[in-house]
Amino acid sequence: MFEGLVQHEQIKEELFKQQCLPLLIRCATETKFDKVKTQQPALDILLALAFNEQVATALKTDEKFMTYLKSLLSSSNELGLQKAAETILWKLEKEENLLAAAPPQTNSSISTALSIYKYDIMISYSHSDKDLCYEIQECLVQQNHFRVWLDRDNMHGATMQAMANAIEQSEFVLLCMSDTYKQSGYCQSEAHYAYERQRQIIPLIMKQQYRPDGWLGMIVSGKIYIDFPKLGFDVAYRKLITEIQQYRSSQITAAASIVPVIHHHPTVQDKEQNKDENSKQHLIRPYGHCIFTWTEEDVISFLLDKKLHSMLPLCEGMNGHRLYKLFRMCETDTTDKTMFQTFNKELTDTHRQKPLTLSIYLKFLDETQRYIPKTTLSVKDSPASVICTLM
Repeated sequence: MFEGLVQHEQIKEELFKQQCLPLLIRCATETKFDKVKTQQPALDILLALAFNEQVATALKTDEKFMTYLKSLLSSSNELGLQKAAETILWKLEKEENLLAAAPPQTNSSISTALSIYKYDIMISYSHSDKDLCYEIQECLVQQNHFRVWLDRDNMHGATMQAMANAIEQSEFVLLCMSDTYKQSGYCQSEAHYAYERQRQIIPLIMKQQYRPDGWLGMIVSGKIYIDFPKLGFDVAYRKLITEIQQYRSSQITAAASIVPVIHHHPTVQDKEQNKDENSKQHLIRPYGHCIFTWTEEDVISFLLDKKLHSMLPLCEGMNGHRLYKLFRMCETDTTDKTMFQTFNKELTDTHRQKPLTLSIYLKFLDETQRYIPKTTLSVKDSPASVICTLM
């Protein structure tokens, strides 16, 4: 029950504020506690909490806890403890490095996209949904001859590195969604990594009347769900195959439409002009501690300072008051995540840029919140000077 609750971002933040981490770390590390009844659930909860940036920072700086996790990998006989420790270490240490080292995708890779992957499909699922997932896998392999990666011992099977390799080497990732999938920190790690690596994600509904929300809702925002219980297996499976075929057709069309680019050789004047523009663009000016005092230039400096470059086109022409209104729109949009979807649509359709990653979106909300006064007074009813005095 508690593991389900900690999937909500508000619960994670509240647990951190109430200083619950030390208690959870004690339950996970002290030998007087039962390995299965106490240590394992505590580690699973810490894994879920590790997706919160503040919690992740606190755990990474706890040397004793990090050393304990590494010792579990080599000394523990409990596979569950080993799996939990490995996944937490993956989230805290390895994932960010892998994402940073990943080569950017370019248009030149589109035409070869169908041949560079080791697998056609990777299936990410919860162990409780294994029967339906196995049936889907068998049809994909036997009827359509797809190369499919699936960990049949999902509870204590493939390592996180094997999972990452499978995602990187797969063209499609099927997210088999259910309550148990959303509540699993392991499944969240897989889904999050697939999203960050910009794999083609196809969401499958495993349980009757299930609708994703929270972190899972954000990852599949704007995508078409294939509802196996509602449609029946045969109809849903045909829809899945159609989805795969349509995507591949669109990739081939996109590759065929690429035209050679005639490169312009810059003159000395061009270089000097670009140099001046770049120096202005990357100039970060000091900005105040209260969002309501910010000018448009302050907003730009804030975004550059916090390495939120992807948000620059979305916040063009905004001062602090407008940025606060944008933040409030995102904050109140907790169910269907339409703001996240709207951001990505504007970036891709209007500005021709890559969509926001989930981590950048959440970082934008976290960093902006730090500059909003902790008061119930509204911007509309109160002067900025009064609000900022309350800080």
